[in-house]
Amino acid sequence: MPGRWEYQVGPSVGIEAGDHIWCSRYLLERITEQAGVVLTLDPKPIEGDWNGAGCHTNYSTKS
Repeated sequence: MPGRWEYQVGPSVGIEAGDHIWCSRYLLERITEQAGVVLTLDPKPIEGDWNGAGCHTNYSTKS
C-alpha cells in the first residue's frame, strides 16, 4: 500500500518492550501532528481483498 511505513523498536527485555512501543507511538503521533500528516494505526485502513499490515514480532530463547 502506498504511504505505508514500518519501524522497529528494540531490542527490549521483558515488560520494557511494552514501554518502548508506547513511547514510540507517542513520538510518532507528535511528529505526524507537527508535520500535518494523517496517522492511522489501523492494520487495514482501506476496504478490499488484501492482506493489510499487522504486528510483526521476533522472540529469542537465548538468554
